[in-house]
Amino acid sequence: MRKKILVISHERSGTHFLINTIAQCFDYLPQQIDLDNSQDIDWSNPAMASNWMRQFRGRFVANIFKSHHARPILAPLLPELTDEYKIFYIQRDGRDVMTSFWIYLNRLAPGWGPRTRTVGEFMRATAAGGITQYQPARQDLTMLQRWSAHVEGWKQSGPAIHYVSYEDLHTRYDEVLESIAEILEQPAVSKSRPTLDAPSSLPWKGTIGAWKEFFTAADKEYFDQHTKQIL
Repeated sequence: MRKKILVISHERSGTHFLINTIAQCFDYLPQQIDLDNSQDIDWSNPAMASNWMRQFRGRFVANIFKSHHARPILAPLLPELTDEYKIFYIQRDGRDVMTSFWIYLNRLAPGWGPRTRTVGEFMRATAAGGITQYQPARQDLTMLQRWSAHVEGWKQSGPAIHYVSYEDLHTRYDEVLESIAEILEQPAVSKSRPTLDAPSSLPWKGTIGAWKEFFTAADKEYFDQHTKQIL
C-alpha cells in the first residue's frame, strides 16, 4: 500500500509549496486534510486525536494531511503515524517566516494572532488568538520564541521525519524532487513546479530574503540573539 503523507510546518514556511509539489509530481491530491480545530478535535487530547485518525487507518488516502502543531502535541501519535505515513517537515529562514506571518495575520480578520505595525513588534509580541491551537497549552511565548520552539522540537524527532529546506526547494527543485522520490519509493510522474496560483492560503511573494525590506538593524540583532541555537 502506498503511504499516506503528512506535511508539518510552522505557519508560512512553504507548507503549500511542498504539498503542491508532492501532489503534482507524485500523483497525490492538493486538497489537504487539515489537522486543526476545524475538525472539532482537541489535538492535545491523545485519545480523542487517535480516535479521529482511526478513520484513515489501513487504507490509502490521496489527500495530503497538513499540520502546524508543535511536536509535544503530536508526539503521542507519532508511533502510529510513522507506520502508515511519510512525514515531512519543511523549514524556512525564520526571518522570512516572521515577515510573511506578520503580513498574513494583518490580512486576516482580528482574532487569529498578533497584528502589529512592524515585523519587529510582531516578533516581540506574545502569541495569542487562533494560532495558539498549535502550541502546548499555557505556553507564554513571543512569536519568535514560538517559531524557535517549533523548529527545535521537530528537529529532535530523528529519522522518522524527513526534513525539507524551503530554500532548497526553491533553488534546487529538481534535486529535492529526487530526494522526495527516494523517500516515497516511487518515481515522479511530473517535474512541474507549482506556481503561486496553486492551492494555498493567501500567498505572498514566495521568495527568499524578502525580510530585508522590513527588518531594521535592531530587528536583525534581536532575531540573531534569540535564535543562536538554531542558526
